[in-house]
Amino acid sequence: MEPEWLDRKEYPFESKYLQLEAGRMHYVDEGEGPPIVMVHGTPVWSFLYRNLIKILRKKYRCIAMDMLGFGLSDKPKDWSYKPRAHAANFEQLMEHLKLKDITLLVHDFGAPIGFAYAIRHPEKVSKIVMLNSWTWSLSKHQTLSGTSKYLVGPLGKFLHSKLNVPTHTLIDELFEGKEKMPEQIRQHYVNALGSPNDNVSTLSFARELVGITRWYEELWKGRQKIQDIPTLILWGERDKLIQKGALLSWKKFFHESYVIPFEGCGHFLQEESAEEIANYVSNFVQEESKKRELVHHH
Repeated sequence: MEPEWLDRKEYPFESKYLQLEAGRMHYVDEGEGPPIVMVHGTPVWSFLYRNLIKILRKKYRCIAMDMLGFGLSDKPKDWSYKPRAHAANFEQLMEHLKLKDITLLVHDFGAPIGFAYAIRHPEKVSKIVMLNSWTWSLSKHQTLSGTSKYLVGPLGKFLHSKLNVPTHTLIDELFEGKEKMPEQIRQHYVNALGSPNDNVSTLSFARELVGITRWYEELWKGRQKIQDIPTLILWGERDKLIQKGALLSWKKFFHESYVIPFEGCGHFLQEESAEEIANYVSNFVQEESKKRELVHHH
């Protein structure tokens, strides 16, 4: 059943589903060529990548899923929405699609989900593209008390401060400068969360989002498996959620990284600068593939 708020002109992709133990996971798989796998963050869904996919699918195979609880995927009531569980689902999708030579494109909370896969299967991921993402274990955690120890990272703190606002307000505050966002687009983000007037606290992921430090620590232990993967970092400099410090940490983290700052953009670059991003991504993928061929020939 397709929701009536979904505008297929805006999101002109064939919906595919993978049946997981906890529910049906929705994803799109468009175009042919080297695979680019796009992982969304919170509280958005693959819709955020629609304009990138429209451009990139001409030359690449573009895959974007909706994590359970988001977008067109099921929103099971009693499932654990902890990051570890999302990561396990993502891994199942990757096994189902049997991809290799993946360009992994991550944003926001999608970074730890995507990196968990890359750390376990570094031979499958040949390139990383990272958009504004917060750094979990990259900085020493202060041990916080009570609930706040689950809120590592600015996104968690932000969501926690919004637990009593309606979901439509959450979307407005995340995409600040909403006068730029057409109402019909905004509705796709609001409606994907369920009922627009529900409070944020009813959203399961708001409770579990930044879950459990131990999982981040495990990822951190495996970090050397991905630190040498060539990485393109595209960064909206007006991000109110994620400070510039995070960009510097990521830049240090990856041994071979290229940083492209977007001065006028905030946290959701994909909504603001899809064409530019698509060009940078495409050039990066081509350059890296050429480099690799040269190495193999010599």
